[in-house]
Amino acid sequence: MALISSPDDRPPPDEAAAARRALESIGEEGLLAARVLDALAAVLAPVSREDLVGAVGLAPAELEAFERAPDPARGLVVVDDEGAYAFRDDAARACWAAASDRLVAIEDGIVARGLAALRACTTDPEPRPAWPPYLAEYLGAHMTRRAAGVAERMELVSPAWLGTWMDRPGGLVGFLTDAHRARRTAQDALLAACGSGSESDPGAGAERAARLCDVVWCALVEGALCAKEGSRDEERDPAEPYTEPTVDLARATDAARARAEALATLASVLAGPEQELVQRWATEACAGLDEVLPRPIPCVTDDRSAADPERTRRIREGATHEEIGGYLERDVVIRPTDLSPEEAWSLAESREGESRMVAFAGILPDLPEEMRERAVREVMSAYREHGDRLALRILAACAPWMALVDAAMILCDELGNEWTGDFPGMLVGYGGLGELSPLVLRLGGSAALVGVARAIAEVGRWLP
Repeated sequence: MALISSPDDRPPPDEAAAARRALESIGEEGLLAARVLDALAAVLAPVSREDLVGAVGLAPAELEAFERAPDPARGLVVVDDEGAYAFRDDAARACWAAASDRLVAIEDGIVARGLAALRACTTDPEPRPAWPPYLAEYLGAHMTRRAAGVAERMELVSPAWLGTWMDRPGGLVGFLTDAHRARRTAQDALLAACGSGSESDPGAGAERAARLCDVVWCALVEGALCAKEGSRDEERDPAEPYTEPTVDLARATDAARARAEALATLASVLAGPEQELVQRWATEACAGLDEVLPRPIPCVTDDRSAADPERTRRIREGATHEEIGGYLERDVVIRPTDLSPEEAWSLAESREGESRMVAFAGILPDLPEEMRERAVREVMSAYREHGDRLALRILAACAPWMALVDAAMILCDELGNEWTGDFPGMLVGYGGLGELSPLVLRLGGSAALVGVARAIAEVGRWLP
């Protein structure tokens, strides 16, 4: 621990005001020096002289003016052993910031310079320019403070920004922090889009699809990098000192087959040119693998010709949850029965816990349209109380009748669960993107399915 300040050396509240008056008294020179104090009030950590120029945007003349400033102004600032400038303490910083109207503009300038440099790296990645250390480490934090939009945040979930972080100690943690911030921003935008506009509005559907694909992109990048880091597979001695996790980008994620199966599964849901496009990506992903087949996707059919008398008999005879659950687990297509809506609803209401969820999901084909929405709400309620992987599979089958906000929240939550530490599990299997594809289709139609497939393919090429 390091002592930053103590009550004895903390400046009195009026010291910042005295410093400002001293600078105003010397005219133009004082205005230049005051800009240095404004910059130090806007930054989030001690910053070197070089970074004050390169990252924050100060002119050398302003720094020189500050070095000649009266003692009341220079006394607010300390320079550490490494030459980094900072206010003496938070109280002095807060007093100065309270009277300044330039801090927002300074932070906006930091964000603009960072994004401009990043776009230049993206356009011409070689040779990689030397980034100002402060800009590399704190661009994402300043974007958060300035409430940057989704498009800007997504620029930080890119090969160029990963390359910038990989040149720095603790780069994996820094990049993943920026990726998670982008993901949270995209999730908020997705939920907002689900709550506004008409479901039939093409523009609203396109917005939902775009934001959903942003969420999936961030989740896949986070998952792939954590798989490459692989620390969860290593035995660690708790007595050993903590070390920053590192990542070998050449290390395989062991998700090649899962990626190919996920793409084949999504292609099986599509039709026409969209299916052909995703199938090409699937074929590319299948190179060097044994036969890859699409995974079954849970769904509900209301085709009366597909009625299932065996399931009707089991339900009427009071089959247990385990019996029906195992039956549905083998056959992920939920088929109609010859139960009347009233009888089906009564039988479902008589069950508890997970059995209640499976029962309500299973009677969806037997209910008229006006009763299906109520049944889906019962399924949602039971899932929140007793959800498991099979329950999620059945819940996904209910997606066509689910509220948009509910579908978005389930998808975002499942992509964020700790079980997805198994990166291939994010792609296929219980709760993978393949099985959750009915939710994707509900939120953004076929455009969302194609976008998710594109994210799977492109992240696979970037972080195989």
